[in-house]
Amino acid sequence: MRSIRVLVAVLAVVGMLSAPSAALASGGKSQATPTSTPALSSVKLNATDVVGGTPVVGTVTLTAPAAAGGLSIALSSDDIVAATVPSSVTVPAGATGATFPVTTVPVTNIQSALIIGSAGAVTTYAILTVHTQSGFSSGSVGIIRGGSGSGTITSQPAGINCTVGVNAGGTCSASFAVGTVVRLTATAGPGSKFQGWRGLPGCGDPSKIIVARDTTIYCQPGFTLK
Repeated sequence: MRSIRVLVAVLAVVGMLSAPSAALASGGKSQATPTSTPALSSVKLNATDVVGGTPVVGTVTLTAPAAAGGLSIALSSDDIVAATVPSSVTVPAGATGATFPVTTVPVTNIQSALIIGSAGAVTTYAILTVHTQSGFSSGSVGIIRGGSGSGTITSQPAGINCTVGVNAGGTCSASFAVGTVVRLTATAGPGSKFQGWRGLPGCGDPSKIIVARDTTIYCQPGFTLK
């Protein structure tokens, strides 16, 4: 019986040595789990393209819940002609985010503002584009003249009827509603031939141009003499 008790005691000691407790590993004192220090993670907006005068809501987000007393985030706009923000917003203790108002201003042409948040060594931002009412709802397609030959460019829907080369003239730019698919057709004039389109941004396929907000997409036909 005594030998059994000794064996049990030895096994218990071996178990302690093979699986040391947190207290033994720290010299007899329990270790507290380290907590993350909250830092600014992002600045986001509920809308990034608006007509001037439209209110926008911004949100700052932290990497961890704010400590007691909260965390203040400094705010600024790099273009107050387009948008303004409060000087700061405070994330309450225990929260990971807070919202703030962004006031946009009526503009005479497209403007972009960086809405900037800063806390400690971290600075981040969101981009807000402010449009006129007409610019927000429409975009344009335009023709760039060039080449040694002549011809005519027309559009479907109607709007562009542009003559290139001899007797150049007509309507070489037109506005369309955002999202409209515009098809351009090139017809060579007498003594000329159509060689194709020069690839320009947004005009990779002139038979299917998608009109972009507050943007002019340019296309250039290539007419040469026969």
